[in-house]
Amino acid sequence: MRLNAVAISCVSLLSALLLTGCGNSDSAKISTITFKSAAIDGTTIPTRYTCDGADTSPPLEWGEVPTGTGTLVLFVVGVLPEPATNSYKLSVEWAVAGVNPSLHRLSAGQLPPGAYVGEATDGKRHYSICPKRGQRKQYQFELYALPAADSVVREFAGGPVLLRLARKASPAIGHGDFIASYKGV
Repeated sequence: MRLNAVAISCVSLLSALLLTGCGNSDSAKISTITFKSAAIDGTTIPTRYTCDGADTSPPLEWGEVPTGTGTLVLFVVGVLPEPATNSYKLSVEWAVAGVNPSLHRLSAGQLPPGAYVGEATDGKRHYSICPKRGQRKQYQFELYALPAADSVVREFAGGPVLLRLARKASPAIGHGDFIASYKGV
């Protein structure tokens, strides 16, 4: 239980950095977006939504986004404990940019028209979760509403790059997230 609380704190810190942008402390303008997956019961990701199963993304749904949203960006951030250093390793497991703000759900494995799957931290472009065999990881699913649409997608090379872009050039105006875990088999 303590591990989960610390992992959640680490990912929440990452989210706070993205939401406030570099040097921008005006986080009062950030709207909360309801974000969830009906397929994730409690906090465990079903095997079928990982590389041990059908190797596809889970269905996702979200509520209203703020006025002025130009694009939505989806991330799955992995949190892995590093006991030797008493710290955590964060990684962008997958990232999708260019999601039309008029959408409010994606079916399992669906990539919306015009959206772009960026490189994950491992340098690959994938849209599923795949921890090493026997490895348990926490995953924070995150949805960001950004005001700029075209410029973000044009510059989007990968999840880590988009995180930096969103902080520097285009802080989020809306955010939603949920956490689940999975152990590779």
